[in-house]
Amino acid sequence: MTLPGAPATAPRAVELLDRAVGYARGCLAGVTEADLARPTPCAQWDLRDLLVHMDDSLAALAEAAGATRLALAPVPGHGEADVLLTSVRQRACSLVARWVPAQDGPVELGHAWLAREVLGAVGALEITLHAWDVAQSLGADLPVPAGLALDLWPTARDHITDADRPGRFGEPPAVPWSASPQAHLLARAGRREAAALSR
Repeated sequence: MTLPGAPATAPRAVELLDRAVGYARGCLAGVTEADLARPTPCAQWDLRDLLVHMDDSLAALAEAAGATRLALAPVPGHGEADVLLTSVRQRACSLVARWVPAQDGPVELGHAWLAREVLGAVGALEITLHAWDVAQSLGADLPVPAGLALDLWPTARDHITDADRPGRFGEPPAVPWSASPQAHLLARAGRREAAALSR
């Protein structure tokens, strides 16, 4: 399925990462230590758990810009709330600079190889989705920008499949064809809140 206005293929990974990080920085700006116990749209994760995951993902994406092989071991989580918040924000701010001179060629992930451009686009999708999760956790009105949602759609369509459910993503809620690009993107990622956005 292709959404009206969505590109046949996603823009360059560095552009998607730049826009995803810009959105994420806005969502992260309002987080305080007092918020870390809040629930999130990610089942069984509070906001601290989500930020630890984001910190790990941002670290891996930064490494992927210049590496030919990625270890799949997670980065140890930060115990202190202020250290965790600072780390996530700093990693987000520095990520795009790491990708501007990114190497060519695939990246080895365990026993698989993934094109670096694909890895960057998938990373931008993950950053965007989790930034939205952060905003939802805070009760902040920070929707995914429509243009970003459209440009991420090919990546979401091609890389979030039935094989990812129910482990990595929930079942997609039904949204009408006329729903916004944001609602379609979030529904593809199994965010139940997408159904409310389409009304």
